[in-house]
Amino acid sequence: MKNLAERLGGAIERVVIDDLWGETFYAKIWLRVNGKSLPVDSRPSDAIALALRAEAPLYMTEAVLEEASRPCEDLEGG
Repeated sequence: MKNLAERLGGAIERVVIDDLWGETFYAKIWLRVNGKSLPVDSRPSDAIALALRAEAPLYMTEAVLEEASRPCEDLEGG
């Protein structure tokens, strides 16, 4: 993916883990192409691996961080 972005004249700008539904996290890879920022949906594990390889910043939204850091007994079915 990193090589693909670079060969198309783009770059991995950042990765954002931006949603949490139940116990499933969701992420977006932000590509910079022709001066525009474009989001691409991704599995978080793939997005994190790509951010590390591309030396791109990795972020998590505050809402996801708060939800993920709640004790298990506060979650439904936990």
